[in-house]
Amino acid sequence: MELSAEEKKVLSGVTFHSEEIENGELCDEDKAILENMRAVKKYLEEKYSKYQFEITGCEPKEGTARDYDEWYYKALEIDRDSAFIARASEVDGKLVIQDDFYGELIRKDAKEEIRKLLTADGFSVATVNVNFWEYFGDDCGQDIDASKVLTGKIPAGNDIKIFLDGSKVTGEAFDGEVTKLEKCLKKYDIKGDIYVVFLKDANGDLVRDRLYSDSFELE
Repeated sequence: MELSAEEKKVLSGVTFHSEEIENGELCDEDKAILENMRAVKKYLEEKYSKYQFEITGCEPKEGTARDYDEWYYKALEIDRDSAFIARASEVDGKLVIQDDFYGELIRKDAKEEIRKLLTADGFSVATVNVNFWEYFGDDCGQDIDASKVLTGKIPAGNDIKIFLDGSKVTGEAFDGEVTKLEKCLKKYDIKGDIYVVFLKDANGDLVRDRLYSDSFELE
């Protein structure tokens, strides 16, 4: 059986049958893993046709509480230290695949949208970070809308961290500012887990220069 260098590397890391894999002599277990690996890569390249993907590893579900295999991958066009993750599970005899790559596509727009609406309401925003905890299959492709995700029309498990310039807050009025910020986000129908941090100034370090923090959930 012909295997690419990418396939040999991943399979060897999963099953440790290095010699057999190098010679293309796969056991049934390795063949099943290879079939799923190829299916995950095909799924990604068809769903996100503007990108090229490389599978970098796998954590099989065997021996875990998970009912899915975790596949690690990277997009060749994106410089990123950590891998993206796809989940593959058997449902009624069919391989069902979900991924987290959509978050990379909408993160910039989502961050800018949050920044704009807060700035419009008078908040001095240092920076915004947005992450998403859900995995999507073929129902959400490369044209996913950031606004629909932020407002919960597409429930993606929004995790929004907002860093504000604390030097603009007089006295110890941080609680009041958090209340105002919550009302602002509700006005724009933003959904998700919100974490708010006040920094000593607009250029403050996101870890070392924290003056106050709070969190709330918008459903």
